[in-house]
Amino acid sequence: MKLEDFELVKKYNPFFEDMKNTIQDPIKHAEGDVFTHTQMVLDSILKTEEWNTFSKEEQDILLLTVIFHDICKPHTLTHEADGGISHPSHARKGAQLTRQILDKENYDFDTIYKVYQTIFYHGYPFWAYSKDNPQKNMILTSILSNNKWLYAFGKADLGGRICKDWEEWAYRLEVFKELGLENECFDAPYTFHSDYDRFEYFRKEDNFPNTQLYASYDFEITMLCGLPASGKDSFIVEMNEDLPIVAMDNLRRELKVKPTDNQGKIIQAAKERSREYCRKKQSFIWNATNLTKQVRSSLISIWLPYKPKIKIVFLHKNINQIVKDNKAREEKEIVPTKKIWEMHQRLEFPDIQEAHEVVFLEKK
Repeated sequence: MKLEDFELVKKYNPFFEDMKNTIQDPIKHAEGDVFTHTQMVLDSILKTEEWNTFSKEEQDILLLTVIFHDICKPHTLTHEADGGISHPSHARKGAQLTRQILDKENYDFDTIYKVYQTIFYHGYPFWAYSKDNPQKNMILTSILSNNKWLYAFGKADLGGRICKDWEEWAYRLEVFKELGLENECFDAPYTFHSDYDRFEYFRKEDNFPNTQLYASYDFEITMLCGLPASGKDSFIVEMNEDLPIVAMDNLRRELKVKPTDNQGKIIQAAKERSREYCRKKQSFIWNATNLTKQVRSSLISIWLPYKPKIKIVFLHKNINQIVKDNKAREEKEIVPTKKIWEMHQRLEFPDIQEAHEVVFLEKK
């Protein structure tokens, strides 16, 4: 099986040509360029003992992970002061670029999400025990991806490189597996007693994963998250709950601020409106795009002292359909197509560390 045989590699050939021309550290990757390494990883994963234990769906996810895991090494190539070569943040950036590509190619959300998370964490098995809290990180990857996938990929990644300290990296990989087995989350997500316990465990440094806490919610905040035209307004209608809604569009009309004007006034008004509901212990819906973790966390940090249950609802609609549906909106509601593509690039999936409950809905 050759990389060149995959349709995605043919279609996005410029990225892979860049990989052929991107060098790697000669000590850690004596096999040569990034493309050569990726081909070797592909050859290697098909030979792992785990490969035939995976379902067809899991194999497809891992093949996509192999193909794209180092796609951003060309864009992150860094020559270190000591003469070494590194590719900082290539996993995070590669996950983002892969998400955009798979969405444009009309892959279903479940596949996009799983490939995204597996690429994001693909190097983690080799560094598991050097983390500040190895147990917490192991539990996190078991929920966001699958530690057995990461282990199998790690074996393939190691099989796809030539390095003098191969045994050291192989040992680290086995430590990762043992850590997963020890915490009962190697081939399944770690199970918490409740969503509240899970949220508090990841939020605080000194919590133990099996601790049972009293879930003290006084009210609920539903934060919608998604690109324009992804179906947030229709979801509110489908909820069929008589709840107040904090929405930027509504506030712009109320305060007579145009979308092209400075939005600082709108943002502050929205935050203050949400505080008013929090003080009253009134459940409400926050309706905005909320595309990045930074935006979401800045809001959640305002709300948490009031003891609400935070629920994030991420609405995914294929990007091609979003562009089409956006053009069919009323003229005053149309978002420039260029801006939608820019927002698509910035989007970051919410994860279970951010809220008590995170729901993903795929809209058509």
